[in-house]
Amino acid sequence: MRPASIVTFDRLYLVATGLGLVNSFMSIDRLQARIEAMPQLRAIGVGSGVIYGSIAVGAAISLLLWFAVAYKRSALAKWILVAFTALAILNLPSALRQLGSGGLGVLVSVAVEALRIVALSFLFRADAKAWFAGSGQGTDADA
Repeated sequence: MRPASIVTFDRLYLVATGLGLVNSFMSIDRLQARIEAMPQLRAIGVGSGVIYGSIAVGAAISLLLWFAVAYKRSALAKWILVAFTALAILNLPSALRQLGSGGLGVLVSVAVEALRIVALSFLFRADAKAWFAGSGQGTDADA
């Protein structure tokens, strides 16, 4: 069975990822306007397809790392998630400035990063450390 810390990480990280996707789709109009305001991007054909593609690739990477951590016990994936979250936290002030007075978008962005931090904190508890080291049993069937 997966330890309680891994199951909690699992749930919190998926909620954060889902909220992040909702926030991305809420910001599409703003992103499209920024792209349209840059003639050099329009000249090379950057448009809404790139925005949707970026969201899809980001979600795929996030879910792949989540699966590697939550089900495959990958310590490397755990540290990649920590690094990505640290970069997101460092980039948060800039991202919030880009959202401007977006109100709900700003709140959701902060909530997503807070949830990720809380989720990742569960990967450093004793039961999770033992599980990553291979001391735990197989995987949890009910999670």
